[in-house]
Formats: sequence, structure tokens, C-alpha cells
Amino acid sequence: MESSDLKQHPPFRVITFRDDQEVISEDVETEVAARTRFASAVDLCKTRDPAHAHRVVLQSGGETIEAWPQAGA
Repeated sequence: MESSDLKQHPPFRVITFRDDQEVISEDVETEVAARTRFASAVDLCKTRDPAHAHRVVLQSGGETIEAWPQAGA
């Protein structure tokens, strides 16, 4: 599912994965909003079925600037 009503791609994107499959991708215009959405996605994933691997990535300009869980965690 793509959650974006924005005409141009803003500088931030929050992507949520389940079992290494992208399930939600959201374009976000500001860093504050992106970090808030990232934290919300992480909180939601923590409540999901532990039988599945969940991962959330925050990107800026196509580069990962934050990820949950962190590598090696």
C-alpha cells in the first residue's frame, strides 16, 4: 500500500516491512513529521505477532537514516 497524496516526492519516507515484504510506504514532508511517523510505526510493530519479522526504515533522499530494529539487535 502506498500512502501518499503529495504531488512531489518529499525528502523523507517511512517504510514498514513484514517478513521482508514492504507493506506501507509513506512520504513525509518534514523531518519532525517523519521521525514522529517512524516512532509510531515502531510502536505498532512492537505489538504485532512475534512470529513475523517486522522492520521500519526512515529514509532521506533515498538513504537510510534510521532503522528498527537496529542491525545486530
